[in-house]
Amino acid sequence: MEVSGKCGVGGLRVMRCIILLIIVGVALVPAAFGQSSSANPITGMGYLYPPVAVAPGQLISVFLAGNVPGDIGATVQGLSAPVLEARPASGCTAGAICSGVTAITIQIPYELQPGCSFTTPVCNVLLLTQLVVTAGGVAGPPIDLTPISDQVHILTACDTVVPSGSGIAPADGLPCAPLITHANGSLVTAGNLAQAGEELVAYAVGLGLTVPSIPTGQAATVATPTQEPFRLDFNFRPNALATQPMPLILEPGSSSPDLNSPLYSGLVPGYAGLYQVNFIVPQLPAGVQPCSGLEQTNLTVSVGGQMSFDGAGICVAAP
Repeated sequence: MEVSGKCGVGGLRVMRCIILLIIVGVALVPAAFGQSSSANPITGMGYLYPPVAVAPGQLISVFLAGNVPGDIGATVQGLSAPVLEARPASGCTAGAICSGVTAITIQIPYELQPGCSFTTPVCNVLLLTQLVVTAGGVAGPPIDLTPISDQVHILTACDTVVPSGSGIAPADGLPCAPLITHANGSLVTAGNLAQAGEELVAYAVGLGLTVPSIPTGQAATVATPTQEPFRLDFNFRPNALATQPMPLILEPGSSSPDLNSPLYSGLVPGYAGLYQVNFIVPQLPAGVQPCSGLEQTNLTVSVGGQMSFDGAGICVAAP
């Protein structure tokens, strides 16, 4: 198992540790940020609808209309939420829905206490909080957030994490390519197939707290595992959707993990808020066909925690 200390993914480099989680889904507002304290400057929060669920340490993007001043800040439940980057939304052309939009990358504080949703007898119940973004001395209206222990998102080429990413799905209707790589850092694609028994790396955000804890806004210096154990699910149907993994159940006296436990789930050294999940591709069941035509994938791997799961389809070489 190799825990990557760099973030080059198939020639696509993560920009200065900045992970833009929430994909563009904007409806432009004519008022520029800072023109009025009563105007809503946030034009989009992506494919998630309010209240947006976030995990401690989660990296999210909000999209603001107009020219945004340089002095930008954010708070969540009164805690400082570092603004890691502010830049024009990339991949836009004149007249496009994302034209004239600034993407603001914010890290949710690790100190934010997630709501337990009554999963444990004693916990700090917090089912709703608010994000407030300030620019040019003007605070925008609060945005509702729901804190949870994990909000898994496997990064794709459509995420604005990559320099060419605009958050817009391909026009040909094909799915966004997941950022799952071979050991050498090259992307797993239909032309660069995964092999049964091979170790792959999936890059993700939203896996929550780690051991040891990392200060908000800072990068881990070494491999730092997640506090919460995560599970895997492997679905060999073509073009399958994500599936919630089954919880780990050990036989009495057994402590050995199985193929549905990641080799490693934790932060990527050198990058703030970026996680990787290392896993072994299982042997293909009899009858699994290679990717071809409308069958874009023949294995969907899903990563799940207590509160969330996400999956990505890849192509595995069939016998």
